[in-house]
Amino acid sequence: MKSGGDKQVAKDVWASILEHIEAVSHPIYESVNPPASENEITQLENALNVQLPDAFRRYLSVWNGQHELVPFIGYNSFLPIPDMIETWSMLSDMFEDEDEMDWVREDRIKPLIWSRKWIPFTEYEGSSHLILDLDPGVNGSIGQVFKFHSGMSYEEVIAQSFEEFSLEILKRLETNRFTVDDDVIAFDDLYFV
Repeated sequence: MKSGGDKQVAKDVWASILEHIEAVSHPIYESVNPPASENEITQLENALNVQLPDAFRRYLSVWNGQHELVPFIGYNSFLPIPDMIETWSMLSDMFEDEDEMDWVREDRIKPLIWSRKWIPFTEYEGSSHLILDLDPGVNGSIGQVFKFHSGMSYEEVIAQSFEEFSLEILKRLETNRFTVDDDVIAFDDLYFV
């Protein structure tokens, strides 16, 4: 069990990310929504019938996605809670009756077209999303992050947890391992573009 101090440190990760964003891209900074309330976060959990990892709840308590589709990292815009629910509902309705893909070997990600335990938290032109995976494959971990898109690999995850994902963003911003072109932040190795 994490102590209150650990929770504050994790919450400070996203506050620090936000400070870096303000320094490097005013349009991205201006697109960030105010923090989600505990009520809004609970509403998300209830709508999706999930229990969110603490690190994801802490992220939402610092910023609730973006109110404009301004790319944040690469071309990904972070979704506010209502848009997460809407996107999740749309994908769940479209693919809920699909069976496992028996031609794909289960690895870190379950070989499904869609799972109700996949939480889309970013969007790129409606064609790809970063996913918080709450029902991983046999070699995966609960809360891992992967990129959902047509033709995706079921082996590749971006981070083993949302906490690892968050810390990696902060580390890259702190060590200037990124470029900004037309107010788009890109990491040198195309991390989660």
